[in-house]
Amino acid sequence: MQFLATQMLNGLTAGVVYAMLAVGYSLVYGILQQINFAHGYVYMFGTFVTASLIAGGAPLWLAIVAGLLTGAVMAIAIERFAYRPVRGNRMAPTVTAVGIGLIIENVAQLIWSSRIRPMPFPMQDDIFHLGPVVLSPLQLVVAVVGLAMAGLLWFLTTKTDLGRAMRAVKDDLATAELMGVPVDRVVVTVYVVGAIFGVVGGILYGAYYNTLSITMGFTGTLNAFTATVIGGIGSVWGAFAGGLLLGVVQAMVTGYVSSALLNTVTFSLLILFLLLRPTGIAGVQIAQRP
Repeated sequence: MQFLATQMLNGLTAGVVYAMLAVGYSLVYGILQQINFAHGYVYMFGTFVTASLIAGGAPLWLAIVAGLLTGAVMAIAIERFAYRPVRGNRMAPTVTAVGIGLIIENVAQLIWSSRIRPMPFPMQDDIFHLGPVVLSPLQLVVAVVGLAMAGLLWFLTTKTDLGRAMRAVKDDLATAELMGVPVDRVVVTVYVVGAIFGVVGGILYGAYYNTLSITMGFTGTLNAFTATVIGGIGSVWGAFAGGLLLGVVQAMVTGYVSSALLNTVTFSLLILFLLLRPTGIAGVQIAQRP
């Protein structure tokens, strides 16, 4: 019983991280009906910037802010120079995103090499016992940050003019532009918000697993995209639910079967949802634009 409870908690913790990464995919697809496959590489780069500054002796808050700003600036540049010129074309943005992701990964390899390294995140190793559950301070941090980011996203999308503009662009981009909505500004903001959530998720991922690698861009893309499909692609809250479910499933496989099967289980879960419930947990139907 104790082992089961601990694995459930581990899975939920990992699920929060996946949810942070999945938000970027859901936001972009919900508005533009495009999959931003460069998203995982942006969060990887921002996470490495944060880790490098921490290792160099920078204050934790400054290193995190620098990583977030790096992700935001990269998102702005990618949207402006790679995505906007081909907006409206169904295939070109996907091919462009894959190419941009490979470029970012190779630049990261030139800067930091391909060596796997620990994440220099200052955190005590103490553990707490809540009944049968073993809890670490880092898991508390992940939970608090996840709840705070979810609350911030809810406020942004439902209580601000920007959120209303985002919903208008999501419903009908052309009509929103005719009504005076600054579509380009809204789209850039969506990419920036997604990148910030991604870098936060990347920092939490590195801290929780105490490992960093430039391949985490691809791994994060796989897990986040799977979480997005499970939750309902285009649904931000579905992405959170999909991330939690994926984290729990992976934790159970690791604890009771073998960690060598993680990618197999992840791909199988992705295919299963695509075949049996393509609209995901949230049951989202995205109307196809002409």
